[in-house]
Amino acid sequence: MKNLLRAKKNIALLTSLFLAITLFTAFPVMGYAAENEKTFDIIEITDFHGTLKDSSGNPVAGVLADRIGNVKKSNSDRTLIFGGGDLYQGSAVSNIMKGVPVQKVMSQIGMEITTLGNHEFDWGLDTTINTTMKDATYSIVCSNLYSKETGKRVFEPYKIITKDGLRIAIIGGITRETETSVTPKYVKDFEFKDLANEINSVAAQIKQDKLADVTIALVHEGDKGDNATGPLFDLANNLKNVDAVFGGHSHTKTATIAKTTNIPVYIAASNGKGYIDAKFKITSDKKIIFDVPSLTASYIALDNENGYKASNPQADSSINKIVDEANKEIDPMTKVVIGYNKDKILTRTLDESPYGSSVLGNWASDITRSAVNADVGFQNNGGLRIDIQQGDITVGTMWQFMPFDNTIYKLNMTKAQLKEVLEQAVADKSKGLQVSGIKFTYDSSLTEGQRVKSIIREDGTAINDTERLSVAVPDFVAQGGDSFTAFRKCGGLNIANDTHVVIRDTFIDWCKSNKDKNDKNTISNVDVKRMVNQVTSSIGTWKNEGQTWKYMKDGKAVSGWNEINGKWYLMDSTGVMQIMWNQVDGKWYFLNDDGSMSTGCWVNTNNNWYYLNGDGSMASNTITADGYALGSNGEWIA
Repeated sequence: MKNLLRAKKNIALLTSLFLAITLFTAFPVMGYAAENEKTFDIIEITDFHGTLKDSSGNPVAGVLADRIGNVKKSNSDRTLIFGGGDLYQGSAVSNIMKGVPVQKVMSQIGMEITTLGNHEFDWGLDTTINTTMKDATYSIVCSNLYSKETGKRVFEPYKIITKDGLRIAIIGGITRETETSVTPKYVKDFEFKDLANEINSVAAQIKQDKLADVTIALVHEGDKGDNATGPLFDLANNLKNVDAVFGGHSHTKTATIAKTTNIPVYIAASNGKGYIDAKFKITSDKKIIFDVPSLTASYIALDNENGYKASNPQADSSINKIVDEANKEIDPMTKVVIGYNKDKILTRTLDESPYGSSVLGNWASDITRSAVNADVGFQNNGGLRIDIQQGDITVGTMWQFMPFDNTIYKLNMTKAQLKEVLEQAVADKSKGLQVSGIKFTYDSSLTEGQRVKSIIREDGTAINDTERLSVAVPDFVAQGGDSFTAFRKCGGLNIANDTHVVIRDTFIDWCKSNKDKNDKNTISNVDVKRMVNQVTSSIGTWKNEGQTWKYMKDGKAVSGWNEINGKWYLMDSTGVMQIMWNQVDGKWYFLNDDGSMSTGCWVNTNNNWYYLNGDGSMASNTITADGYALGSNGEWIA
C-alpha cells in the first residue's frame, strides 16, 4: 500500500508540474518581430553579503564573474543581470569600506539593476546611496518604500531595459520585515507598504501604457526553502500582469512555478554560492514562454570543486584585482591574529528547541555583560553571523562574526520586566535571544506570554521582585529590533542609556587579553544551559487542527495524521501516506501496509485510551518497549 500510494503521488506531482509549465500564460509581444525563436538569459545574484572571498580565501567574486561572463559571451545581446538585495553588508572588507568593493565588482560584472535589501539600511540608507552606490553603473528600484516626510517613493519603482529590441520592465520591492530587522533609527523615516498592492499597481500602469513586453518582479522577499510556500509564494500567487518573480532574503535555492498564478519563482541562494540563470524564449509567433526546468538546471552552484573550491579555479582576473586591492587596503587591520581556537568549531547551534543556549551565544552575551559591568547580558541570535572555525582567530574573524556596528545600551530592569523580554524571546516565530547572568525555564506548549516559568541568577540564587538589575543589550534590540519591544519600556529609546561601547570591539579586546591563556584556546566551550524548555524534547503531544491530528515535538509538527473518509492516515514530511488507522464501531484499528487489519486496537473509555488485545481483552496502556504511556488526552507521557 505504501509503495503504491507513493507511486501515485509521484505521478500526480509530475503531471501537475508538466501542466503548470505547459499552461503557463504566453502573451503577445508588443513591438518585437521575431523571425526565429530566441532565448534570453535573466541572471540573478542575491544576498551576496560582501562575500568577495569565502572563509578559506577562495575567489568567490572572481569565479562568479567568470561564469556569468561566459553566459554573456554566448548570448551577449539577450542577457540581463540584476541583484536581489543585501549585496554589501557581511564581510570585513565590505563593511569597513561601506560596500564599495562589492559595488565595483557588480558594476564590472555588468549588473544593470538591483532591488533594495533590509541590510542596505545597516549603515543608514544615505550611506548606501551616497557612498556605496556613488559610482555604480547600475541603479536601485523599489516600489513599496515611501518617505514619511514627503509621502513619495524613495526610489523609482521600476526600470525598463531593452535587450535585442525586447522591452523588459523590472519592478523592485523590499520585505516589510525590514521594519523590525533593522536598527529603528535607520527606518523610522520610512514607510514599507504592501508588496502585492504596490507591484500590482505599477504593473497595471505599465500594461495600460504599453511600456514593456515582459514584466518581472524583483523583490527582497523569501520562501521557506521548500519550493512551494512562504511570503514570496504568497506574493507570487497574488500578482497580476507580472511574468516572473525573483526573490531573496531567505538564502534558499528556488526555481519553480507558483501554483495559483503559474508565475515562475526564483531565488539564487546567498553569499555567491551560486546564481540563477532563468531562460525565456520568444517564439516565431511572437509569444514569450519562461522555461522552468529542474532546480539544478536554473540554479548554478559555485560552492563546489567545479566552482570556487577547485584547486585552481577559473576566475575573472579583473575582478580578482578589485578584490585584492580592497583586501590589501584593510589587511594591516583584519589579519592581526588575536586568538586561537584549538579544539573544534565553535557554533551557534542551540542546545534546546525551539529556543536555547549556544556556545557562541553564551560567550557573546557574557562579553557584552562584562564589558559594561552589568548583572545581565543579552545578544540577539541574528547578530551573530558565523561559526568560528578551528585555528587562528583574527580581527577579520570578529568582523564576520559581528558585522554590525551595534553599541551596548545599559538599562535597569525588574524581574517582571525581564520576564516580559523573555516571553518575547520564546514566543512563536521569535528570533530568540542569548542570555548571560541568568537562567530561565519555559514551557513551549503553553500560550504565548505565559511560557516563562522561572528566572534565577546564573549562580542559582533568587531574584527579588522589587530589586533592579543592570542589563546590557545591543542598541538594535534595546530600540525594539527583532520585535523585542519590551526593552523600549525600560529606556531602550533613551539615547542617554547608550554606553557607546561597540560590541565587536569588546569581542576583539577580550580575545587579545586572553590570547595566551588556556594553551591559546581563546574561546572556551561555555556549555551552560541557560534556557531550558520544560517540555522534554523526547516527548511529544498530539494536537487536533481542523480534523488533522499533528504530532508535535519540540513545538513543531514532525508528522501529520489526516482524516480522510473516516480513516486516519499518517503523512510524512513530504505528504506521502505511510500507514493507516481505521475506526470500526468506536475502536481504532491499525491497518498494515497491505491493507489487512492488525490484531489489536485502541479504544477511548472515560477519556482514557486503552489498547485492546486481538481477543478484545484489555491490555496495559503502557508501551513497555519505549517506556511511554498514553495519557487521558491522547498524549505520550513518561
